Formats: sequence, structure tokens, C-alpha cells
Amino acid sequence: MATGNRMLRPSDDPLAARAIQDLRHSENQINTYMDNLNNLESIFMSADSYLTQMNSICDRITEIAINIGSGTASPEELEAYAAELSELNEALALQCNGTSPTGFYMFGGNVTDKPPIVEETDPVTGDTTWVYQGDTGSRPVPIGEGTTIESAFSPFADLFGTGDDIFNTIDDTVDILRDPNSTPEQIAQASDELLVSVGEFQDAVNMQLAELGGRMNMVDDVQLSHTDVLMFNQQLQGQFGDLDYAQAAMDLSESAVALQAIQKTYLDMSQMNLFQMM
Repeated sequence: MATGNRMLRPSDDPLAARAIQDLRHSENQINTYMDNLNNLESIFMSADSYLTQMNSICDRITEIAINIGSGTASPEELEAYAAELSELNEALALQCNGTSPTGFYMFGGNVTDKPPIVEETDPVTGDTTWVYQGDTGSRPVPIGEGTTIESAFSPFADLFGTGDDIFNTIDDTVDILRDPNSTPEQIAQASDELLVSVGEFQDAVNMQLAELGGRMNMVDDVQLSHTDVLMFNQQLQGQFGDLDYAQAAMDLSESAVALQAIQKTYLDMSQMNLFQMM
């Protein structure tokens, strides 16, 4: 009763002791899965924030592309658009190179130790080009017995390699807008190309957001399932190992009465001798 345990040693009830051991092992496994789920939840929330910011930046790039394609912008306005596009390009790259709460790069597939999107300079011409240095690898994380969730993201891998991705397209557009010899036709064509590139990029972002939503829903569902199992697990451990105080008090009371009777009998018999029997 002092310990609150029904068993003080496994030999008191070997079957119950083994059941408790198995339940505790299961509980440890589930707690490990819950740690993974909590980490994934943090990563996914960060990814959702970065992707949402990318969408907002793309919306503004689309507005600028439409404005410069209208043919009504003055040279001063074209220069202002060029400056803003340069800033938006850097801001978009910053979001694409976003890191997780633990510090690894999130959108480079299985390459997590370096930013996925960088500018490279040709040592001969001095020209700069945006390149993707991630991969399309996967990184499954176990969240249950035989169940995993993909933790890697590579939404932009297919948009690079031809030079017509949004980052290089923005740079080309800026060059045309700042070139005093650019014709209205060249500016209109740059606008069309920019609209195509930003549309493809935003499609990739939205596809990743949709997939991410499915992952986040799965995390929530599995967390709830594990929580229910843990509660049931603890109830079973209590049934096997916790002391029933009401029953224990009754047993103690009966034992005390029996002990008193034995003690009285012993005292009575210890005072008896052969002369008392005569």
C-alpha cells in the first residue's frame, strides 16, 4: 500500500509483469513517433510559411509583368519596375533557400547542407546564371509501425536547366527594361516570357502547398491516433500494476483481525501448563 503498486517484484505476477513490460516498450516506441511528428509539424509549418510568401511575391511579379507589357509605361516607370523586379528576385531566392527550425535547407530535396538556388558567375564572360544545386531525393520519416511521411521538398528542380526559370527570366527582363535601345516589341516579349515563367513557378508552389496540406493532415490524424493509444496503454498499465486501495484496505483489515486472533490464541496457550490441565 505504501508503494501504490500491486506487485513489488515480477514474481508476484509474472504474466502481469510481462504485459506491463510490453506496454512500456510500446509506449516508448509511440513516444519516439510522437517526437518525429512534432518535428515534422514544425518543419511543415515553416514550409507553409515560405511557400505562402513565394506566392505573394509571384503575385507582385505578375502585376509588374502585365504593367510593362501594356506599352504605356514611361522610361522612368520601366526603371522603377526593373529595380523592383531585382529586389523581388532576391526576395524570392531568399524564400526558396529557407531553412527549417533546426537549420537545414528545406527546398533542395535530400541536399540539406547548402542553399538549393544560387547565382553562379562564368569565369570567362562574367555573366551570372541562377542554378539549382539540390536534388529530387526523398527523406521519409517513420511516424508509426510501417508508416512514414516524406519530409523533403524539391518543388523547383524541374524548373531549372534551360535558363528560362523565373530567376534567370527576371534578370533578362531587368536587362531589357534598363536597355535604352530596347524596342516596345522586345519589352512586350519580355513581359510574355516573364508571365510564362512566373506562372510555371507559381504552379509548382501551389502543387507543393497542396501536397503539404495532405502531409499536415496526416500528421494531425496520426498524432490523435497515437494520443488515444497512449491513453489506453496507460490505463492498461494501471489495471495490471496499480494497487486497488479499497480491496487492499479490506484485505489488511481482515489480516489484522486474523493476526489478533492468532496472537490471542498464542498468549492463551503460552500460559497453559500441565498443572492447569489436571
